[in-house]
Amino acid sequence: MRRLAVPFLLAAVLTGCSSTEPGAPTTGNPAPATGTSTGSRAMNRPKAVDLKTLDPCSLYTDEVKTALGVRLVTPRDPQADYGEGSKTCGNNYEAPAYSSSIYTLLNGGVDRLKQTVGEAELTSVRAAGYPAYIDKRENAAGPACDVYVDANDGQLLLVNAVGGFGEDKTTVDGACEQATKLANAVGPVLATK
Repeated sequence: MRRLAVPFLLAAVLTGCSSTEPGAPTTGNPAPATGTSTGSRAMNRPKAVDLKTLDPCSLYTDEVKTALGVRLVTPRDPQADYGEGSKTCGNNYEAPAYSSSIYTLLNGGVDRLKQTVGEAELTSVRAAGYPAYIDKRENAAGPACDVYVDANDGQLLLVNAVGGFGEDKTTVDGACEQATKLANAVGPVLATK
């Protein structure tokens, strides 16, 4: 009898004081969490957004363009290896050192990212309230940085910046600063979709 009473008592205690926000307990039945489980911890998002229906160019509002000095926003051909229906949008800035792109990755979420890029290569951060992962690298085009935003289960919003367009002083850290600024600027727009 005790074996049955302990789990029921524990369940009642946990249900009676639960919340989707850390430090803000609620009673009764809280609203469902908008998170995904990665390992044993939940990743909370401001809003889970189905990236299959998202046009990444729609994330560049006039406010985002003005705040970041975005000069030109253009849709680009999707990347086939990012999943069927993936979309891409690129931008150039008034200051020509870096350019950026936003991609919808529809072929796997955080678990796939950790397998393909390598968990040791990723730095866990938050971008506009969303769980995100940064991957710094040098490539043939120049210093680059990818910010993978965990927007929905099995889907990532990839925000990147690449430097070196005639600028010898671009760095990987500079690319990450640019990509992170863009991810933080478009994240609140993403949460409205």
